[in-house]
Amino acid sequence: MLVKLRGLAHYYAGAALALLLIGLGRVRSARREALSPNVISAIGFHKPDRQLFLRCIAWLIENGYTFIAAEDVVEFLHHGKPVPQGAVWLSFDDGWKELAEVLPLIRRHHIPVTLFVPSGVLEGDGRFPWLCDATHPSFSPSLASRRSQLPADSRDAITVEELMKIAAYPEVTIGAHSVSHPVMPKCTDETVAYEVAECKRALESWTGKTVNCFAYPEGKFDGRERRFLIDSGYQLAATTRSAFITRDVDCFLAPRFIAGDTASFPQAICSMVGIWRPAADPLKALRDKMARILRGRERSPAIAHARVSQRPQGGGTVPGV
Repeated sequence: MLVKLRGLAHYYAGAALALLLIGLGRVRSARREALSPNVISAIGFHKPDRQLFLRCIAWLIENGYTFIAAEDVVEFLHHGKPVPQGAVWLSFDDGWKELAEVLPLIRRHHIPVTLFVPSGVLEGDGRFPWLCDATHPSFSPSLASRRSQLPADSRDAITVEELMKIAAYPEVTIGAHSVSHPVMPKCTDETVAYEVAECKRALESWTGKTVNCFAYPEGKFDGRERRFLIDSGYQLAATTRSAFITRDVDCFLAPRFIAGDTASFPQAICSMVGIWRPAADPLKALRDKMARILRGRERSPAIAHARVSQRPQGGGTVPGV
């Protein structure tokens, strides 16, 4: 119950902030930039609610955006090929099984999308490590608790067979997202090289198509990945840095606006035009700082009590002093 209440509070707080940003004209200003020549809005999803995703697509269409494919982004960054005004590139990370709910919409509207998938998770038991493996750097106890309510053998991700079918859709480009979805900066060079090259090899063998795009797991990187990406034949790597793609963007550090899976529609709009993170991240940092301060104050009485209890009783002296 407490987790649900926190979720509702987070949802409505996000909606309130988003409506404020919209009221201040921030969305209108950002949209003008998005519709400028030689600008691409890259928008990343994970497993969006079907109705939310449909509203996002309708909003993009109504506001003059034009959907482009990953290959168009590659050509734009490598060869300067022009893109249409309001170009927008959509991608989905991780290969969640809930993709089945939005793929019919994508196909119905002929929207090009890129699916970044971790090959080892799909080939294995389909369970994401941050939900099941307590040793994973990004393990989330709260998300793991919710997942534990599902059958032990349930999958989080699509299967290899499902990927092969999806890859045949003309609207879909398959991109690499590592083998096991590790946090790259915490990996050795050998592991980074393996995660980058093996994922590409596996995906190409399953789909029969060239895989030349990569998305950093969790958007985290430290620069060592570049040489392994180049050696493996990638031409594009996507981050989660909140910015537009312009001609001067590094093709191995392509920014994306990440839309929340359970966000309100106003928040999703703010995310898609790139104003959400700059507004929300400082507030989140302040919230986390205040939480740490409060936790410290809660621990202080216990620490003081422990120190008092360690004092010698009856006025005796401390041995060795």
